[in-house]
Amino acid sequence: MRLPIRPLSGRWPAPLQKAFTRFFWRDPSVILDPDVSAEDFRRAMSAIHVGETIKITEGDRHPAADALIIDNIDLTDAVIVDIGASDGSTSVDLIGKLPTFGEYIIADLYFHLTARRSGGRTFLFDQAGECILVVGPRAVAWPSLSGLVRRLYSRRIARSLQPDVPVEQVLLLNPDARALMASDPRVTFRQHDVFTRWGEPRPTLIKVANLLRQLYFSDDMLRAGVASVLDSLDEGGYFLIVDNSRIKDMPPRAGLYRRTGDRFAVVEETPNRPEIGDLIESVRLPSAVARSE
Repeated sequence: MRLPIRPLSGRWPAPLQKAFTRFFWRDPSVILDPDVSAEDFRRAMSAIHVGETIKITEGDRHPAADALIIDNIDLTDAVIVDIGASDGSTSVDLIGKLPTFGEYIIADLYFHLTARRSGGRTFLFDQAGECILVVGPRAVAWPSLSGLVRRLYSRRIARSLQPDVPVEQVLLLNPDARALMASDPRVTFRQHDVFTRWGEPRPTLIKVANLLRQLYFSDDMLRAGVASVLDSLDEGGYFLIVDNSRIKDMPPRAGLYRRTGDRFAVVEETPNRPEIGDLIESVRLPSAVARSE
């Protein structure tokens, strides 16, 4: 982000905001409101920078990718693991389209933040205790993205960490996802790192959307991530990759692959091949690790 401090929408004179609309951000601290709408929660996610990624999401984001699953896989009793699912919005969309399934696990490495309110500001901290976001009366700032911003806010951040400042736990799951889990016991969530082998239950399908990207990781890291997904599947298991390209007018790209021995074989891809399609086909598991049944 080039400007790690941005003005908040509705907190400045209207003529100024109209002239510089693209620089203004909606208040991301709405995620602390227990009555926040699903749409406002989704908008706030684009301000959450954790680890190497941004929790950008929106509704109905992967229709072509969802169709690859429905058209090619028998989902009866299927265990679906959705890794890097952000706030779960796209998971809710897919679940609504599925004719049947056995279990659906919404997975992400970052589901939890802590919040502290001090001096008229809201401070959000990641799981490592780093302040990733400060929301003030008129501006929002990202201390984790800029040394200058960290120095500017260092005293305020230190004050927010005093014992007398209450700590609030923040679950980064969209209200729609929470409501779905409350009504359907087949749907759960779990913290998981895409670079770590999945355990039980053994997935029928692993979906990874907008996470294994050249935008975030080197090719070596991407190969490690794909290898981890491959090793997490039994013979015949499926892997769906999705990326929302930054190329103008290009729709989301997706590919469905099936584990065949120590590698992935293409089942079907969108007309525009996924960004790492070639890389996926190049990954092999060592013979000592590969398992065929």
